[in-house]
Amino acid sequence: MPNKAKQISKYILYAISTNIIYGLILYHVCTWLSRYSLIYSYLGNLALIVIGLALDELTHKMYQSKRFVMQLKKEKDIEKNYRLIQRLMDNFVSFKTVLYVFYLFVLIVSQIIDFSSASGLVDECLGNFILTTQYSIVLLIAFDMLIGQFIKDREKMKKTSGKFMKHFAENQDSRNIPIE
Repeated sequence: MPNKAKQISKYILYAISTNIIYGLILYHVCTWLSRYSLIYSYLGNLALIVIGLALDELTHKMYQSKRFVMQLKKEKDIEKNYRLIQRLMDNFVSFKTVLYVFYLFVLIVSQIIDFSSASGLVDECLGNFILTTQYSIVLLIAFDMLIGQFIKDREKMKKTSGKFMKHFAENQDSRNIPIE
């Protein structure tokens, strides 16, 4: 039981720290862009969501690749690298989860401000930040589902293409149609 509590506290600590880092980056990007236009701030937020989801997907693919493992094996201190990667994976919460937690938090804070009429307590920069990010969780869900569907469709098409090529090769007649 103490190990389980320790593991959960590591996940929570990781999620909180990465949310703080992401939040600071997003806040500075959005406030900088909002000096020019709120639409730029909104689009910058949108771009960070897409980049975050793409990086999360690439990270998972990288950890699963033979190339990554082979590159680790070429390093001088293989055991140290293995322990480091294993510790990272044991404490890993995907960046997608971090994004969901962050944007859920922003949505809750924005609604509290709206319901309590406390908008006067928030300065202009923070107000613009909340305004341009308050419904970003909807965008995050939409993009996450779109990326997930795209990946499923690509996998399905690879299977379909493989079966097609197999059946085509089996039934190829003497017309010498090249098969790649």
